Amino acid sequence: MKKSRLCVIILFFGNSLFAQNNCNCEVAIEKLITTIESNYPGFKEKTVFNTELYKNHKTAALEKSGIFDNQECIKVLNEYASFFKDEHIYIEEKAENNQDTIEIDYQKQEKPEIEAKRLESNIFYIRISSFKYENIAPVKELIVKNKKYIEKSKALIIDVRDNFGGTDDVYQPLLPYILTNPLRIMNVEFLSTPTLINGLRNYALQNVPKDSLRAVQQIEDDLKEYKENLGEFVLYDGKKVTVDTIQLYVKSPKEIIVLANKHVASAGENFLFSVRQSKKVKILGTPSMGVLDYGSIREFKLGCDNYTLYLPTYRSARLPHYPIDNIGIQPDVYLDDTVDDWLDFAIKYIKG
Repeated sequence: MKKSRLCVIILFFGNSLFAQNNCNCEVAIEKLITTIESNYPGFKEKTVFNTELYKNHKTAALEKSGIFDNQECIKVLNEYASFFKDEHIYIEEKAENNQDTIEIDYQKQEKPEIEAKRLESNIFYIRISSFKYENIAPVKELIVKNKKYIEKSKALIIDVRDNFGGTDDVYQPLLPYILTNPLRIMNVEFLSTPTLINGLRNYALQNVPKDSLRAVQQIEDDLKEYKENLGEFVLYDGKKVTVDTIQLYVKSPKEIIVLANKHVASAGENFLFSVRQSKKVKILGTPSMGVLDYGSIREFKLGCDNYTLYLPTYRSARLPHYPIDNIGIQPDVYLDDTVDDWLDFAIKYIKG
């Protein structure tokens, strides 16, 4: 998962806690523990019922950090972080020597991330294997270009297999064809910490004139609720649920099939969570990865130039009643390993 680089919202707030040229593994693990215990919105929930287990896990990590050298330290850091079973927590290791690195042009080796075609006269197919920001415009163009085919089709197959996420903006243009009713969106709760507040402030200040005292004061006013609730969760926009009444297209397919597998994560799962509210959608495949409870990642330094921690800053307002992490979005029709051709299965499913 970490090698695949989950596409998520990363808030680069210019957080530079401290760094050293020479890595000390004991310093790195202590910084990692302190940062997660203070800033991870899922820490309390994931340790409250197994305090002793966590304590022993932390102690073991601290002991190992004094034994492992710089090259082996990443193993200790990852082993500690694995306790939380959250793929949105990951540690990036910077190679010390990039001279022997062989660059590979993956785009030439892999299939295009976006594809659209008519499978039959009344079945249209769209594949989007990444919701990364760069795909916002291409998806819009794809829909405009194929508008008449989509609207004349009886069924639309949307293939999001292996989609690790990105931004919800990519799939927004598809929703008027997919939905049948207003969309209920669960909001999020940010864990208010000094580092979050400073980060939000620094990010906001980048977009206002330096001499605008009024704008600066407005930023501080906007941060007031966070500053008054340090260590507590602050509900974004003050409400748990937002109802989005999306204007639906008059002409749209009567049946929507979504193909999803275990490699669908983050914003990919958000897509599944949203479209399954439509009365004409069926999800075919396997449970998704289960990486949707915590998000809005930001970076933290660990006292070593070659290690960077990426950590979520919010939790979904679904919690604790409706967890998805390590469970996944469940399909309406499960496709077991005897189904070799999922697309062929979907076509036959449509034909009934």
